[in-house]
Amino acid sequence: MREVFHQTQANIANCDTTITRFTNLSLFDTWSGRTAEASKDSISETIKDFTAHRDQAATISLAAKQAADDIDSVKAKLAGLRADAEALGLAVQPNGTVDGPTPALWPTWTSAEQSDYLFKKQDLQDRLDNLLIEAGRVDDDLAAVIDGADGDLPVTDVDPLNNTSSITRKRNQIEAFRDEFGTEPKTANDWKLAEILDTNTYNPVNRGLDSSVVVKPIDKVPGGGLQRINAFIPRESVNNIPHQNRGDARGFDAGAGPEDSRVSIYVDYDRGVVVMRQNPSVEIPSGAAKVGTPTMGVAQDGDRVQVTFEAKDPYMPFYDQKVGQWVSSTAGTSVRGTLITEPFDGAAPALEGQVTNYPAWEVYNDSNSGTTTPVYQFMPDPSDPWGPVKHLPGHHEVSVGSN
Repeated sequence: MREVFHQTQANIANCDTTITRFTNLSLFDTWSGRTAEASKDSISETIKDFTAHRDQAATISLAAKQAADDIDSVKAKLAGLRADAEALGLAVQPNGTVDGPTPALWPTWTSAEQSDYLFKKQDLQDRLDNLLIEAGRVDDDLAAVIDGADGDLPVTDVDPLNNTSSITRKRNQIEAFRDEFGTEPKTANDWKLAEILDTNTYNPVNRGLDSSVVVKPIDKVPGGGLQRINAFIPRESVNNIPHQNRGDARGFDAGAGPEDSRVSIYVDYDRGVVVMRQNPSVEIPSGAAKVGTPTMGVAQDGDRVQVTFEAKDPYMPFYDQKVGQWVSSTAGTSVRGTLITEPFDGAAPALEGQVTNYPAWEVYNDSNSGTTTPVYQFMPDPSDPWGPVKHLPGHHEVSVGSN
C-alpha cells in the first residue's frame, strides 16, 4: 500500500508537469485557420484528460495511504494484544480465540483472584473480536483500493461530498442505493438516503451486526427534499431493565449519520420513499449486540405523509415471543410515535403528531439546494441513567408550524 501511494504521487507529479507544459505551449500561437482551431481543441481535451487522470490518482493515493495506516494500526493492536495475553499465560489462537492452559496455581487462588483472571481473559477476547471486525473492514478497503486502481470502481463516486467516510462505505452505499432505485446516487440527498439504506454498521461496538431497515413507497413530490427524523440516547449508557444499554453519547447534530441514533426515519419526497432504520442494541458490560425489527405504517394525503412507527429493545424479556411483544406495546416500553410531515417550502417548517418521552428526538429538512433546516428538537434529562424506564411509557405532542 505504501508503494501504491508513492506510485500514485509520482503519477500526480507527472500529470501536473504535462498539464503545465500543454497549458503554456506556444508552438501553435502563430498558426491560424482550421488547423489552429483543431490544434487548440485537441490540446484542451488533452489537458482535461490529464486533469481527470490526476484527480483519479489523487483519490487512489489518499485511499492507499489510509489503508496502509489502518494496516499498521491493526498490526500494532495485535502485537499489544499478544503481549497482554502472554502476560496471563494465554495466546491468540488461529480460530480467533484467546486461550491457554489453566494456571498451575489456580486451585490455590481465592475467588476474587479467579474472577479477576477470568475478567481479564474475557477483556482480551473482546479486544480480539473488535480487532477482527476492524481487520475485516481494512481488508474490504484494500479490495476497494485495488478495484479503484484497476478501474473496476468509479473512483470519482467514491466520496464526492467529503473525505470523512471510507472507500468501502461509499461502495456499500452505492450498491444499496442501486438495489433500491436502479441507479447510483447523484445529489446530496441521494447520498444521505444511500447511507440509511446501507444496512452495514461500521462502529466496532456493533460487532459487525447489520441494522434493520424497512422501506415503504409514497407518491413523489418533486422538489420536496428530504426530512430526517432521529431518535437517540444522549448518554453513553442507560439502565434498561434487565440490562444496561450503550447509548449514542451525543447532543443535537444536524450532521449525524444513520448509525449515530437508535432509530432513524427518512422521508424522501423526491425519490418517493420512507425509510426506517433500527441500529443494533449493545449490552453493557458484555458488549454483546442484538438488533430488533422495527415496524412502520405509511399513509399519504396529497403532499402530507403520515408515518406510524415502533421499535422495541431486542434485550427486553421474551422479545422473540408473543407475550414479550404484547407486554412491550401495552406497557409502553418501546420507542414509538405517529408523525405527519410535509415538504418544506422555504417559508416555515411544519410537523405534527406525538412521540415517546424517551429518547431524544431531532428532525431536519434537507432541501435540494443543500440547505438544512432544523424542524423539531426534544431532549429528556441527559443526566438520568434511568431514562428509558421512567419515560418510555409516556408520550408528548409535537406541533411545529401550521399544517
